[in-house]
Amino acid sequence: MTDTRDIIVVGAGLIGAIQALLLARAGNRVTVVERRSLFSNASAPDYLSGRTVALSHRTWQLLCGGNLWPSIDHCAIETIHVTEQGKFGSVTMNARDVSVDALGFVLSNVDFERYLHSLFKAEPGIELLEESRIQSINQSADKVSLGVVHKKREQEVVADLLIAADGTGSAVRGMLDIQVDERDYRQCAVIANVATTKPHRNKAYERFTSSGPLALLPLATSQNNGHVFSMIFTAAGEDIEKLQGMTDLEFLAALQSKFGGKLGRFEKIGKKIIAPLKLTVSARQVESRCVLIGNASRTLHPVAGQGLNLAVRDVFELAARLERNSDVDLALKDFCENRRRDQALVTRQTDLLARAFTRKPWLLRMPLSVASSSSFLLLEFLNPLKRKFAQVSMGHHQPLPR
Repeated sequence: MTDTRDIIVVGAGLIGAIQALLLARAGNRVTVVERRSLFSNASAPDYLSGRTVALSHRTWQLLCGGNLWPSIDHCAIETIHVTEQGKFGSVTMNARDVSVDALGFVLSNVDFERYLHSLFKAEPGIELLEESRIQSINQSADKVSLGVVHKKREQEVVADLLIAADGTGSAVRGMLDIQVDERDYRQCAVIANVATTKPHRNKAYERFTSSGPLALLPLATSQNNGHVFSMIFTAAGEDIEKLQGMTDLEFLAALQSKFGGKLGRFEKIGKKIIAPLKLTVSARQVESRCVLIGNASRTLHPVAGQGLNLAVRDVFELAARLERNSDVDLALKDFCENRRRDQALVTRQTDLLARAFTRKPWLLRMPLSVASSSSFLLLEFLNPLKRKFAQVSMGHHQPLPR
């Protein structure tokens, strides 16, 4: 890179924080605009109540290469077991099948964010505007100006590039008048941590049910002794009020009936988050000198846990393109062209998985049942096909940015 650039990153969640650190370490001056106070003294949630993130093997490689892998508790996923409720056949993917130590890792969202935010303090190129909200965006041919209210004081930040990492309801995307394409899955997700009587032994589970997919990801902390999973329980959208009214015991019974007894008894559950599920894809990712990343660009169904991992590949590629090109506009063009295939592939496959295993009229459901059960059997016995599926799940279908 020939010049030092001024760059604004809106949003200091996982994706925004990673992007800001990569750009600052490349010698750019980065202003991070965040609505929260990042260094409050709030205590971390207990092991049954904290949100988690699942990182693929490729994400682990990228973060290690960028010196951003966190020194916090994490659990390696060594095996993934996939089944469909009421159908014969299953798929088991092992890390050794694809010559890696782990297919992925599960971490605490809060601990990971805190680790990244702690790195801000060591980066002189990062200016952090906490407790801020954006008011306006104005663009010229080669600059972008952001109007910000920072701790009740109005100010203007001018930069060569603005990167929006402010989530599914992106304020930046709205101000740029970028439309979104939505697919309502007519499903809702219950997200929580659950404790089981049998240990997870570093195995993750994906079970397709009549109401949608159920995922259980293993957690590792000093408190749970290998008996806690991060759960995503998918149900029909019309059941959201019923789920909200359930006691913990009632919900655990419903979970047990969906999953069965492979893990013994589901005996505890933490705080539940219940939300409707939609696929949201922005009509364009770049608008002049503004670029959308993470959920601001696309929010995927959680069925395969690919949304965050796709976004991590985006931020590393964007940082690499900006490093190589002195022309910002050319860098953004190259970024979009290089990421288009991976984004389309992961979005399409995630969408197909989300829609394939939901309840349908019997005329559509019967051939789907035959196809899905036989495909499980085929996948189990055809190693090349299973290996290809694992490669996409780990993010290895896409080469590492240079």
